[in-house]
Amino acid sequence: MKLLPKLRSLRTALALCCSLSLLAPLSACHPEYTDRAVYRSAFEGDVPSLDPIQIGDTQSHDVAHNIYNGLVRYRPEITEANSGQELSDLVPDLAESWQVSEDGRTYTFKLRQGVKFHHGRELEAADVKYSFERLADPGNASRGMWTLNALRFEGLDAFQEAREAGNKEVSLDSIQVLDKYTVSLTLERVIPFALHVLAMSYYYIVPREVVEQYGDQFTFNATGTGPFKLREWKPNQRLVLTKNEDFFRAGEPHLDELRFYIVPDENIRLLWFENGELEHLEPPIPAASFDRILSDPKWNKMGNDAIRKIERVNDPERSQIIKDREWTIQYLGLDTADKPFNDKRVRKAFNYAINKRKIIDVVRNGRGVEARGVLPHGFPGFKPDRPVPYPYDLKKAKALMAEAGWRDSNGDGILDKDGEALKLTFWHNQSAIYAMLGAAVQSDLRELGVDVDVRAMEWASYIEKVKRNEAKIFRFGWAADYPDPDNYLWTLFHSQNIGQDNVSRYSNPAFDALVDKARNLTDWEQRKPLYQQAESMIVEDAPWIFLYTNIEYKLVQPYVKGQQMHPLIRNELAMVKLER
Repeated sequence: MKLLPKLRSLRTALALCCSLSLLAPLSACHPEYTDRAVYRSAFEGDVPSLDPIQIGDTQSHDVAHNIYNGLVRYRPEITEANSGQELSDLVPDLAESWQVSEDGRTYTFKLRQGVKFHHGRELEAADVKYSFERLADPGNASRGMWTLNALRFEGLDAFQEAREAGNKEVSLDSIQVLDKYTVSLTLERVIPFALHVLAMSYYYIVPREVVEQYGDQFTFNATGTGPFKLREWKPNQRLVLTKNEDFFRAGEPHLDELRFYIVPDENIRLLWFENGELEHLEPPIPAASFDRILSDPKWNKMGNDAIRKIERVNDPERSQIIKDREWTIQYLGLDTADKPFNDKRVRKAFNYAINKRKIIDVVRNGRGVEARGVLPHGFPGFKPDRPVPYPYDLKKAKALMAEAGWRDSNGDGILDKDGEALKLTFWHNQSAIYAMLGAAVQSDLRELGVDVDVRAMEWASYIEKVKRNEAKIFRFGWAADYPDPDNYLWTLFHSQNIGQDNVSRYSNPAFDALVDKARNLTDWEQRKPLYQQAESMIVEDAPWIFLYTNIEYKLVQPYVKGQQMHPLIRNELAMVKLER
């Protein structure tokens, strides 16, 4: 694979691509040319789901937010007209307006009239009620069920008990259809970020008759109100979306078609981009080619050193690279409920043993900022004066392992305890950069005295493995769903979320009490210190090996207009144009 970046001939590249059928299926061997406004991009693995209530990963969301709409959404762009606003602001989507009751528990939404689903029927308030009840029904096993612990509809427990008992006709009465275009939602209690939860993909609106027609195959027949319609999905090959001519936002979309190719090899993806066969290269740029791309004036007139020194850039006159810091956190998850990571001393030792700065500089080519805890740099509630936790210190790591009873008793270089050698498998999803990460982790832990086997899996299968707690140490990351510390701290560490997004199975009653209190206050100045205290607990208990916040560089073709890096939506394509 090291030869791929040096290939000059498209024919040679395609021949190699086609020979690697496991990496890039023959029928998706390379993007075909068309003179229509077709936007082509590529993922490293297939999309797990296009059913809104099952979309819990960024890749599925990248496709699905072009198919569906929610009641509200995040501001898609900053223009002269809304200068001074933020991309994290909520704006109307299917709801043209809303009101909140004096007690803060009831939200009343007025829907846009004339909005049509892709199969032609007009959107009505009853569709909102159906979509939310479908999410709340335990029988549907939604990945978004955890959000209902915050957006807790009044009467939710009784509704769920009745549905579990087999009563499929029971209604969630706190969701009221007031007329054809008006719906209200009443919550058990006030939460300060209720509208932000409603912007998540779990709350996209779907038509009942299509869902019931296809059942568990609805994901392959995804039908929404969005700017694009699903035309084709060949698993592990490609997805194709076509323009929705009846889309309710005037003038959008500008593109005729979106094509998402599944190409596991990052060097082939880069080659396709450089040969003009992809409109943008999904980050990251392959590590082996990173300096070459940054130094190539065709892509970056600023030069390598100059662009590295700038925190963010989106200026086509100077560079075809968009750079920004993401609201993401990368970490190594540790299963705190099982040996050896049920011992906090072992978790801390592993943190000290991993050289995070080296990973950022070598594996990531400097594309990261060392994590200071759970919250990404610049995120609401981030504590800039918090020191970087667990700086590399192998001596301290070995001392903690010895304190925990792990010693090299037979002189083979591997720690053991009670006659059992410390052997672990480190899991990551398939990606060249994560393979490099795995090698770095393996090397560092070998210095500690841990025998580590490194294994990779395709994305959708990998997520399932982690969620089932079959991986004891694994690479993972979290991209913000909404701009509130609750989305990181409560979601990823509250004991209620074990079995969902608390993949480290962390449980601490004192922590739970803090974040429960914070999410039920409305005054940010009261909430902020509670979240910072809760984050300090996580740093101390070390259920993760804290790595870095991403700094990403997105390569975009010169004729692509309107691309950006949004803190909450990775690719907002309805506004993108091609000007060849």
